Amino acid sequence: MARSGQRWPDRHDLTARSSIRGGQTVGRETSMSTEPLPDRDLNQGADDGSGDMATTGVRRILLVDDEEGIRESLSTYLETNGFQVDTAADAIAARRMIGESTYDLVLTDISMPEVSGLDLLAQIKDEHPSLEVIMITGYLDISFAIQAMRRGAYDFFTKPFNYEKILLTIERVEEKRRLEDQARRYESLRQQKQFEQQAILETTLGLARAGEERDRYNIGHGKRTAEFALMIADKLGYSDERKKNLRYASLLHDVGKIGIDDQILNKPGRLDEQEFAAIKRHSEIGEYILTPISFLSDIAEVVRHHHERWDGTGYPDGIAGEAIPIDARILCIADYFDSITSARPYRRPMETEKARALIREEAGKTFDPTLADVFLEGLGAALGQA
Repeated sequence: MARSGQRWPDRHDLTARSSIRGGQTVGRETSMSTEPLPDRDLNQGADDGSGDMATTGVRRILLVDDEEGIRESLSTYLETNGFQVDTAADAIAARRMIGESTYDLVLTDISMPEVSGLDLLAQIKDEHPSLEVIMITGYLDISFAIQAMRRGAYDFFTKPFNYEKILLTIERVEEKRRLEDQARRYESLRQQKQFEQQAILETTLGLARAGEERDRYNIGHGKRTAEFALMIADKLGYSDERKKNLRYASLLHDVGKIGIDDQILNKPGRLDEQEFAAIKRHSEIGEYILTPISFLSDIAEVVRHHHERWDGTGYPDGIAGEAIPIDARILCIADYFDSITSARPYRRPMETEKARALIREEAGKTFDPTLADVFLEGLGAALGQA
């Protein structure tokens, strides 16, 4: 509501009771030009790599006030500064207009007949939670301000208006909308990337399972290998992220067998030298499959080196000791233990105690001795043995 005796500007002469100097109100009348502020660029931020102002800027404003003079003067000022403004004389009309049109911002008086501005604010936030609302009051009462902010108001102004503050506040609303839009875009891209990664992962795991099914003696090997590898990782205090990567490496370590001839994979006997040379290529083929997949590229190296030996006599590169990636050293133990305790066409599965003894014997030769001890300790605990 306008104060008694206050003269509000009309469309031809925006005269206010206050003038603005550096954002401060000075107690004398001054004429306010209807020319747009020279430093407001409607296209500013239109192309910042995150979308245009049509999405994040404030273009269309609904002004709600029961005093015609206020609606007339403030709408004129906003229009001369590049905004499209609709006006409503009461909250009932405003609510109807919001239901029929799209607005970027609502400016509403608090004290109006029938339905107050505070009630309108509550209705707007209930039905259109992302629509920002700025409250207008003819008197400064901190209790009204607190109520308004609690109900979701972005800010509030007192009459007479500080026009510069209005524009600055609208700019803050624009910045808030821009940041929220960026956050939504980021979340959308994150979810899309996550979906794409999951689809690629499932396809790659499908290849690994297909490889296992071609080798009927190897079905379930990847899953069991992952369980043994993660047992070591838990003992070493691996983070969840590192354990996730090790699990993927374990499940995919034999994915390269998809490129090996079925007759070699299912030969009912020991492989000859030429056949063994062919089967050894599976670790390199696995690396070749995984390297182009960005979120699996780190485990490609692990897959390549999971048959390297601590003493340097492994394949494909013959590297030794700590030059072998630690996850590959873990995988070497887990893979070996599951292999010797599983049935093969040319031998029966080894008993657990004999397999444990063989791991202990190969520590420092085939296996990293420290990791071998960690594995045996974890296995003993799992079996309830010392």
